Amino acid sequence: MKAGILFLALTGLSIGCAVATPPAAKDEAEPLRSRLVGTWQVMEVVDTDPAGKIQHPYGERPTGYIVYDPTGHLHVQLMRTPATPPFAEGDQKGSEREVRAAYDGYVAYFGTYRVDEAQSKVIHEVQGSLMPSYTGTDQPRPFKLSGDELIIEGKTQEGGFYRRFRRVK
Repeated sequence: MKAGILFLALTGLSIGCAVATPPAAKDEAEPLRSRLVGTWQVMEVVDTDPAGKIQHPYGERPTGYIVYDPTGHLHVQLMRTPATPPFAEGDQKGSEREVRAAYDGYVAYFGTYRVDEAQSKVIHEVQGSLMPSYTGTDQPRPFKLSGDELIIEGKTQEGGFYRRFRRVK
């Protein structure tokens, strides 16, 4: 009888600890797709032009998230900090300049994704986007995972891009 009570007490204690512990980084042996699933907070966004000049298109401390869910859906929302000022005439009445600043300071799209494990690429299959030219396109993103850090990095005709994210716990 005493052994049974002790067993129940220890089992309850270990379950309580497991629930209270924040999730750890995904196991490095898991497939890339399962390690990618989660919510990722943007830490750094850097672009380089063909001459190698560094730009921070969303400021030096951007904010936002990429979410990869287990069903294969994603959404991306990133914005400049400090945030673009509110429109002077109200929420829906921005001047052309104010609207352009808001557009340039925010990126948002959603869709599905697939992972090419052999090439370490995630392909964002964009179903809808703030930027109309993204809607209906595939956006391949070379990536690396190291514990709770996600790096999306590559080259384009316009230069290079570097995105660093941290897994939300």
